[in-house]
Amino acid sequence: MKKLFYLLLCLPLAFAACTEPDTPGVENKEYDLKVTSETILNFEAEGGKGVIAYTLEEKTRFSPVGQPVVEAFCEATWVSELTVAENITFQVAANEADARETKIVVTYGEQQVEVAVKQEAKAEEPVNDVVFEAQVLTGEYYGDYYTPNAGNYYIFFSDYGFDEEGSILTNSIYYQLDLYGELYEGEAVNGCIPLPAGTYTLDADDTMAVGTIGYSYSCYMKTNSSEIEVEVYFDEAVLVVEEDGSCTLTAVVEGVKHIVTFNGESSIADRREVNTGGDNVEMEAGYAYATYYGDQYSPGVADNFYFFLSDKGFDADGWELPNATYYRFDLFSDIVNPEDGLAIPYGTYTIDNGSSEPFTIGAQYSAYYIMDAEGWDYAVSSGITSGTVTISEDGVVADLMIAGAHHVVTFSGDILVTDASSGGGEGGGGEGPYSTLWEDYRCNFDDHTLYYAYYSDYYEVGYMNWTFAVMPNDGEGDFVQFDVLAGADSTTNFFGEYAINDSFEAYTSYTGYIDWDGYMVGAWYYTEDGYTMAPFVDGTMSVVDNGDGTVTVEFDVYDDCDNNITGSWTGAMLSADELSTRAADIKKAEVKSVEAPVKRAIEVKKRDISKF
Repeated sequence: MKKLFYLLLCLPLAFAACTEPDTPGVENKEYDLKVTSETILNFEAEGGKGVIAYTLEEKTRFSPVGQPVVEAFCEATWVSELTVAENITFQVAANEADARETKIVVTYGEQQVEVAVKQEAKAEEPVNDVVFEAQVLTGEYYGDYYTPNAGNYYIFFSDYGFDEEGSILTNSIYYQLDLYGELYEGEAVNGCIPLPAGTYTLDADDTMAVGTIGYSYSCYMKTNSSEIEVEVYFDEAVLVVEEDGSCTLTAVVEGVKHIVTFNGESSIADRREVNTGGDNVEMEAGYAYATYYGDQYSPGVADNFYFFLSDKGFDADGWELPNATYYRFDLFSDIVNPEDGLAIPYGTYTIDNGSSEPFTIGAQYSAYYIMDAEGWDYAVSSGITSGTVTISEDGVVADLMIAGAHHVVTFSGDILVTDASSGGGEGGGGEGPYSTLWEDYRCNFDDHTLYYAYYSDYYEVGYMNWTFAVMPNDGEGDFVQFDVLAGADSTTNFFGEYAINDSFEAYTSYTGYIDWDGYMVGAWYYTEDGYTMAPFVDGTMSVVDNGDGTVTVEFDVYDDCDNNITGSWTGAMLSADELSTRAADIKKAEVKSVEAPVKRAIEVKKRDISKF
């Protein structure tokens, strides 16, 4: 009886378990969500339609809860038309920029599966080589007027050449080369000099050595109906001159290869007689002046003095005087100790092509010139071909060859030497100008990262302060930095357009200067060695959010010598805390220490010896 009682008790429970609950309109089952297609979907830049296949596998026969529905979601705006049906379908937009990726999240109740969507970058448009058959090869031959031990050929490959006055023509193309070959000492034929056979390679250092193409005076130019439309330096250039005078120039201009050929009669005018130094010169200088730069230009090897001899000297602001004569020498000596008394070591210094060895004089920054009646331009100017400068207790004797003439310059007395080896002497950073650039410059940001730091209302003007620097990842290359005032509410980013000035207004970037401790503050361009640099004093800069995790920084600015510096960088930003072991630091007012000031001539308004 007891056993039967237990069986009777169990029967109602068994019957209850086989009875579906009374829940009208509800499918009371549980399922597992399974994505049966690939969980990484790849798309080409053109985009297209995507499909995600899925199943719901039955897990239990009955469930007391209602059945959820399958849903899908994606944050990226370039994934659209997301539809859930038998399969999940969506549309991927065409990509006009870098490679990108996102994820589509598929949910079923509390279950979730992520599907990665990756899209290739827009394919670069194929760039065809520029093939140009020059009809004209013209120019001038200066002999060794500008450089010792090499002949200087200033030449142009062109379609139409120049007008009767030597001016460029409209709607024309010019490939300009400042070429250095073997010294030609033969006679001119009909006033022209042949171009010596050989291979000439672009030299970024402008050493003026035989077989090189000088960087600073070589470029590609194109004119339209009214002006020069394009004027761009070469990235690379190799000129091959055959024995028969035919030429092939292979140059890279803004990443595009240009192949220039010429077959015909060249017309390179002989300027050796026109550009002579005149009669032999003997002059007793009344002034001797030097600026000491330490060993910053030849570390641990030699010390550098920028040395001038002149009949009249300079005015109180360091400018040349009208009708005054100057001999300028970029002189390298043994290492000296300024604490023992700063003076140029005694000895004989020889003109060379820039070895920076002790007792040499670099030809590139050495010159002879006479000022005009206004003291603004050169009446006479020339490089120093060869020679020596001897400094002794009796004074100075300069024995020089300048454009075929013999110059002997003597000086008796004390040489005034100022110390510029550690930040501009007394007064810290000095008053500038500080730029070491000699011409406009386009920054190269091939492998760089942007680092930033936030300083809230650092200047107490009501606007949020940020500093950032675009720096090369390998430590070598172009650096730029900015110290900006964004909007009053710009506490999370510094996107916007900025003017370079010192107004402390919203959306301005403070101009560059060197503070009393020798640090570069504000907006600057520089390189890791600390010798190439330029403060930004005018122009504009912008920081744009691209919406895909990257920003673009673009700037079009001017330094304190009116050089135009431009650049553009796109990438992901990192905070200053992520610098870790990087050599540079964008800590406030210490982006880079300037151990030595700018190397420059006393004059700033006249940058180079003109060839014309």
